[in-house]
Amino acid sequence: MTNDNKIKGAAPDQENAPSKCFKQENTKESRILKELSSGRTLNRFEAERLGDHCLHSTIATLRRKGYSFYDQWEHVPTRFKKETRVKRYSYVGMRREQV
Repeated sequence: MTNDNKIKGAAPDQENAPSKCFKQENTKESRILKELSSGRTLNRFEAERLGDHCLHSTIATLRRKGYSFYDQWEHVPTRFKKETRVKRYSYVGMRREQV
């Protein structure tokens, strides 16, 4: 690779790393949005299988981007035979001003 294609100021082992300006297709946000927009609902534990370990944060990010979600508290069993409260999210759509 020529020096023209190297990322300026990058560490030597990262000089040829792909630029962050390329759109990533399989992101945590895109996986969650695809799942919810298909009609499914998710809580934080179900989102784990999609690689999302902090669903409320992903939902907040998507909301800032203009997506709307309905959320409702629910109780789910823990592995210690108790219950914990989590939110279940469902996709509503884009906000009007974003469409």
